[in-house]
Amino acid sequence: MTIAYSSLSNNKASYVPGIDGLRALAVLSVILFHFKASILPGGFSGVDVFFVISGYVVSGSLAKERQSGFWHFAVNFYARRITRIYPALVVCLVLTGLLQALLVPNSWLSTTSAKTAIFAFFGLSNFALIWFSDGYFSPRVEFNAFTHTWSLAVEEQFYLLFPIVFFIWMKGRDRKDAIGTFSNWLLPILLAISLLFSWYQTTATPDHAYYLLPSRFWELACGAMLFKLHARGKLVTKSAISTSGCVIVGLTLISLGFFLSEPKSFPFPWAMMSVGGALFVIAGVTSEIGKGLWSSKILNNVFMVYVGKISYSLYLWHWPIVVIFRWTVGLDKPLAVISAIFLTTLASIFSYHVIEKPIRKSRFAISRPDWHIVSRGLMVIVASSIFAIGIFKSQPYLSLSVTKDRSTWYPDSWSADSNKSQSTALPFHGRTLYVLGDSHTGAYSTMLQELKDDQGVVVHQYSKGGCAVANLLRDASPECVRFIEQAVAKIRAEATPGDIVFLASLRMNRLGDQWETFDESAVVEKQREPASIAQRAAALLEAESLIEGLEKASLTVVIDAPKPIFKSPPFRCSDWFNARNPVCDGGFVMSRRFLLEQRQPVMNSIKQLGKEHPGLVVWDPFPVLCPMEPCTAFDENLPLFFDGDHLSGYGNRVLYPSFLSLIKSIWRST
Repeated sequence: MTIAYSSLSNNKASYVPGIDGLRALAVLSVILFHFKASILPGGFSGVDVFFVISGYVVSGSLAKERQSGFWHFAVNFYARRITRIYPALVVCLVLTGLLQALLVPNSWLSTTSAKTAIFAFFGLSNFALIWFSDGYFSPRVEFNAFTHTWSLAVEEQFYLLFPIVFFIWMKGRDRKDAIGTFSNWLLPILLAISLLFSWYQTTATPDHAYYLLPSRFWELACGAMLFKLHARGKLVTKSAISTSGCVIVGLTLISLGFFLSEPKSFPFPWAMMSVGGALFVIAGVTSEIGKGLWSSKILNNVFMVYVGKISYSLYLWHWPIVVIFRWTVGLDKPLAVISAIFLTTLASIFSYHVIEKPIRKSRFAISRPDWHIVSRGLMVIVASSIFAIGIFKSQPYLSLSVTKDRSTWYPDSWSADSNKSQSTALPFHGRTLYVLGDSHTGAYSTMLQELKDDQGVVVHQYSKGGCAVANLLRDASPECVRFIEQAVAKIRAEATPGDIVFLASLRMNRLGDQWETFDESAVVEKQREPASIAQRAAALLEAESLIEGLEKASLTVVIDAPKPIFKSPPFRCSDWFNARNPVCDGGFVMSRRFLLEQRQPVMNSIKQLGKEHPGLVVWDPFPVLCPMEPCTAFDENLPLFFDGDHLSGYGNRVLYPSFLSLIKSIWRST
């Protein structure tokens, strides 16, 4: 790592191998955390060490241009950042996008990945993760091959702002007037504001605190402040004892951060441990006195220095490889872990020696004017992002998965015949069906579209993921209550007497999700607990109130009884490259008797609802989907379910005759 060293009064630069060693420690901690978080539970704080290093090293890079005007100063800096960051990043994003298109089926678990990738080209993936509700420790980010680019986005955004701050300091640092005071105090003030903001946001909006620059600026600014102090000859160790002490204290703090950092209190206060540790280590390894000390050799050894040199490529490639393994063979078995580590190492070495170094040292990068490099770089970035968009758009044609047969697998892939649905000759032309519920409302889309096209029914769907309506297992959260109230108000305002309101939601406790299988005995036991019984009682009262309000508007209410559920998601386990994934171990076969027992508490609640509301219509899809022992997620080779509980497109078509018969019986009797 090359930095401007010791004093701004000279323009000499020195290589500090200990900083590369510190980079190695940071990247290895992040990689270990991502491979097996339980081994190093705070390993994610290695990113904070990176931030401090970046602040220090970038300051050194900017200091070399101190005699330039601002235009040359800034453009030169951005040219070096583009040649340093983007070649390897663009290649990684494009190739990972191709792997995603080939191997990862579209689902809730993967739906934000492509968006994150496109934003990553422009240093905005941290905003993408916020906008698409992917908190850093939520399940979905673990299956997004581009999640890790959030930290690069933070640094890139810092690079846009920091040259201005640093230039002001460079030009005004020696003045004794108000301008000099402002120049010298600008960075410390911004650092303090960011730290206070981080303290506030960590509790108020944790995802914003984790992902966005305002609450992370202080970490990079700490590195910059240390450089400024070193440049003035301050906080420079002057003895072997103080130098070794800095390295030892720093490594101790960083190590404690790796093991003790608490995700719910991050970045404040736990990032302070890793940031403080990084500052101590940098203070030690940059000292002229420390070059031959045993304490410095901890980070100066050949292995650590080389890992530090390729740390950027290691960071870029380890996460996509981890995620692709999660989607395919899994990362639970030793052979899979070893294979993923081997591929990460191979890809990183190739990226460093074939992409990073050659481009940084190329004749183009050295001989061309800075503005030329910046403009051409931006053109390549835009062109590459367009190419990546093309890859994601072409997934239905590129995919190696059986799920590319969208009409069979996806319940929302139906193409409406608008002319047919407008025909006045259709049996129920002009009649209206309102569908209200959670994601299972969308999972009935093919069936509902057939009802529109074949019968002329007008269908209005109101759905919000995670907001089951009259699910009879637990009462709704405040957010879901607001959604339900708003949807019901709209329905009551628009509907006419005789219209149907179909309450479609999951009414069984899941045995698995798209990313994991649950312990069956724990699910069964939880359903029997007094707290669960009390929740069902509260949910019953909530459902009674909802149905009463709809019936007062002369609307017919239909509720679906619980469908079968399964432990493993068929869409993740039906290809040659993912069938052996550990998430598939639960299988696609369940005891019919067991499922009927598990749904009985809800069926008892539905029976109680029927007594209180004789007009309530119950539609039970269970016998159609599971007519005999055992229940299976497949009808021969065709999937009845997309995942463990959401229907497939084919499953919708299997249910359609039953649902159509129900609709006919309601409207022909009125």
